[in-house]
Amino acid sequence: MSETEYYRSQSYQEYLLSSHRRDVCPPEDVYAFFNWKGLNNLVDFGSGLGFYFNEFRKWFPHVWIWAAECQQEIIDMVLRRKLMEGIEQLTPFHMDQSDHPLLPEWVPVPEIIFASLSLSTFPNPGLAMDGLIRSMKAGGRLFIIDWSKTESGFGPKINEKISMDKMKFLAEEYKLEVTKSGRISEHFYGMEVKASSNFIYGYYDLKEEEDEDSAVFKQ
Repeated sequence: MSETEYYRSQSYQEYLLSSHRRDVCPPEDVYAFFNWKGLNNLVDFGSGLGFYFNEFRKWFPHVWIWAAECQQEIIDMVLRRKLMEGIEQLTPFHMDQSDHPLLPEWVPVPEIIFASLSLSTFPNPGLAMDGLIRSMKAGGRLFIIDWSKTESGFGPKINEKISMDKMKFLAEEYKLEVTKSGRISEHFYGMEVKASSNFIYGYYDLKEEEDEDSAVFKQ
């Protein structure tokens, strides 16, 4: 495993569920930072083992959570957790590892995609943002939480972090609009992104909003 694939290690995934993560980036501050209005389907992109699952259940009791992961072993662990904890309105699903991720067509088109500590693992986070924006309806919003580019003594090495300024630059390179950005805590920042008026959806705009059979996956 290369250094840039630190996120694949079991120890890192376990850290992402730790109380220390809660202390250095309180979920309540994350909730307060973003505008969650109009939410019915939320994609937790790169959900890992589900640090935010219980928070989502508290914040949005009637929203369906779609947990996207590229590692099958993590999906299996999430499925076990779903059964053991009785987590309702949650569907974990596999996404192929791609530099330009697009949601599967059977997933209902989300109003919001939530990407916590995942975009900085991509070779080009701007290209990844482009794919996620194309996976939503026009006006859909991408909520990003990522590591500030500082020495912290925990998490990935500093050279594996993407600064807020660079993340914003990369978004704008792909004709995306950053509607809000700022520090959430000392070591983390947040960013809201949507398509700008110059963004061209092209072919992917033809994606069906929600297949009638998609309800079968809500089990």
